[in-house]
Amino acid sequence: MNAHDYLSDDGQALLALCSAFGLPDNAEAEGLSPFKLAEWNQLAKKIAACSLKRPAALHGRAASELARELAVPPDEAERIVRLLDRASRQALELESLFSQGMWVVTRADERYPAKLRDTLKHQAPTVLFGAGEIHLLRRAGVAVIGSRNIDEAGAAFAKEVGRKAVAAKLAVVSGGARGTDRLAMDGALEADGIALGVLADSLEATIRKSDVRQLLLDERLALMTPYAPTAGFSVGAAMGRNKLVYGLAEFAVVVSSDHQTGGTWAGAVEALKANWCPVLARDGDGVPRGNRELLKLGAMALPADQLPEISDLADWVQHHAQAMPAEAELFDFALRDKPR
Repeated sequence: MNAHDYLSDDGQALLALCSAFGLPDNAEAEGLSPFKLAEWNQLAKKIAACSLKRPAALHGRAASELARELAVPPDEAERIVRLLDRASRQALELESLFSQGMWVVTRADERYPAKLRDTLKHQAPTVLFGAGEIHLLRRAGVAVIGSRNIDEAGAAFAKEVGRKAVAAKLAVVSGGARGTDRLAMDGALEADGIALGVLADSLEATIRKSDVRQLLLDERLALMTPYAPTAGFSVGAAMGRNKLVYGLAEFAVVVSSDHQTGGTWAGAVEALKANWCPVLARDGDGVPRGNRELLKLGAMALPADQLPEISDLADWVQHHAQAMPAEAELFDFALRDKPR
């Protein structure tokens, strides 16, 4: 893999501006921090509106010129200069990253997952790190969401959804965590399907696992994260990656959710409000209260006793979804699979 195949000149500028990747350890102590997503969205508008037009054009400019062109305070212009003024260090870090079998793309690059950008729009992460064949992220997929601690009925349902996804030629998208996520991914992989994992913890550590490595090499698994490849797990990171799981999916299935607490509930409610994709919830005897409440909020019921009889999950969802203006776009799975 070659960094230039993934990162354009604009992408390299965006990486320097919006990620701590390649920053020295003492950067924060010296008052230097990358632009957060909301900050970048504002700066991107200013770049597009001025004569520079592109992020790459910021390179080599004096702080005084940037302050004038972008109409930003002098300290912010100086921040831009300092973040961009580490090309050599960033190049070395990129060489090391790609040599380990990982990649990085930004919102300015062609290989950035178009589905994620189209769905989340300004909420799409500026930078994504990943491993595995990036073209797998173009695959139409079903997100499978649920608790780490799951009962026997929920576990069986999650694995069955994974198998049904493969039968419908869909990838399984999940957070890769213990419990529901891995059960659904296992169901897909055992059926010779594709799994896409959105990680909230260390990408670098994950790809060292022998079974993960083999799946990546076999092009049956792709991993991505909006966080630094060495970042450890945190609750905030787990909550933050939820929107990416929904953003990659044509529709989502909530297997088990607590009520008004936890990442599964918060992510599903956010997805329903934002209309990122149709949200289904397991229905039937013994489902958690959170599932029943999600149905009241507009999630579609997926009866557990009907799942084994569904021959094509994508087709079933399409015919059971409530009419919505974007329905044709949401369910054009064949188009999603075509190379962009």
